[in-house]
Amino acid sequence: MKESVREPSSLLHDHAAQQHANVFMRAFSYPASQLPISFEKEIELADRVLIMDGILFIFQLYEREQKMTSKSGDLEKWVSGHVVRKGVKRIQNTRALLGAYVGLSLVNHFGHRMLVSPKEPDSLVSMIIYRVPQKSRAFRAARFKKSRSGGFVHVLRDADYFEICHHFVTPAELLDYFSFRRNILLDWDPPSTAVSESALIGQYLLEDFSSPPDPRFERAALSRGGPTACEFSFVLDTLASKIAAQEGEYADSDCYEILSQLALLGRHELRALKLELRLALEAVRANKFELPYRIASERTGCGFLILPVTREFHDRAFNALRSLSLASKHELDLERQVGIGMWKNSEFVDIEWIFLEGSNPPDPDLEGRLAFSYPFRRTSEQRLPPIFT
Repeated sequence: MKESVREPSSLLHDHAAQQHANVFMRAFSYPASQLPISFEKEIELADRVLIMDGILFIFQLYEREQKMTSKSGDLEKWVSGHVVRKGVKRIQNTRALLGAYVGLSLVNHFGHRMLVSPKEPDSLVSMIIYRVPQKSRAFRAARFKKSRSGGFVHVLRDADYFEICHHFVTPAELLDYFSFRRNILLDWDPPSTAVSESALIGQYLLEDFSSPPDPRFERAALSRGGPTACEFSFVLDTLASKIAAQEGEYADSDCYEILSQLALLGRHELRALKLELRLALEAVRANKFELPYRIASERTGCGFLILPVTREFHDRAFNALRSLSLASKHELDLERQVGIGMWKNSEFVDIEWIFLEGSNPPDPDLEGRLAFSYPFRRTSEQRLPPIFT
């Protein structure tokens, strides 16, 4: 007997899998069904929300049934009359509901209870993601909906949304891209001349914010990362594993604080961090002594110190990581500091994380030690050139 053909997965399943694979989504996104409703009349809400540090994403999903007719005219009517109209209403309901709460207690994908404050976020991204049968004929559909009140909702085919997620990992990256997408769709991209989502991604990666959309930008979106992206994923996975291993309803807040600081990094800051992580990992694997690597974000007030440790100093590795992180935080007068230690006890590289927060009062003893034996590379400030993921 022949093996039966596997049923295609649903959009809801694929979206949930994508969010589960992204540690930021896994930590900071929630089913909208968790939101408490105090109204007597039941209202329809969007499918998911991401809430963190003044950032709010609202996701609404729609899928065209496989057995439904797939003529282009019917699909256009389905998108405009069902997907957009109903989706915008659900998003509006969700936004209004969230605005009614000063704080909420929600359970994330790790099974940990989080206290969030969704009221009046600094940045809001609303999106409708839809899927049509694979063999559907080509059709034209709206890529956004702008309401009279000024609200903007992104409308995306599922394939376009998943391509965006291939390129942009952190909430800050996604927020910046969707801000670019909103502006360029409003200013330049009428439906009659619409380019592909790949072209918009490529244009954003090239930081060409003044040109009209053009198919030639698609080439820039073909890149999928390279060594720094792989090394960053490896290091990030160790933090995700540390969070997942924590039992109980409430997890260690330091791990989530570290994740929050990583989530707020923009593309240039993230690129610098990825590069330094790769250099540190190369030093550990080669058992080569290197001074700590550092970056600091003036925008978020957080610094990152990466310490590669040779085999000779394994016994003192964690103490060194803590003391150097404290010294770096003090010297740069930062509100927060993330320390990342790396050492190789076997064939695998171990990663250790620490988080420091608070003011930096005068410390003559520490300042004297820094003046006598400076343990860091000299700092510099620079803006990195446009990057590909």
